[in-house]
Amino acid sequence: MKLFLKILLLTIIILAVIITIVQFVGNREIEALVDQGILSSDYTKYDLAMLCDNMDGTIFWGCISGGVW
Repeated sequence: MKLFLKILLLTIIILAVIITIVQFVGNREIEALVDQGILSSDYTKYDLAMLCDNMDGTIFWGCISGGVW
């Protein structure tokens, strides 16, 4: 039972780290698009979804962390 709890705790920690990294990278990607003028500073989820639909390689992690996918 202790082994199962250790594996479960380790899995939760790994997932938390992965989610944190994806959020950080996605937010940085969105901030870069705002700085470049591709996305307005008061963007909505719809604006982000329209940008993600084109998927020309400009944005990927921002689509995941922005809740579009």
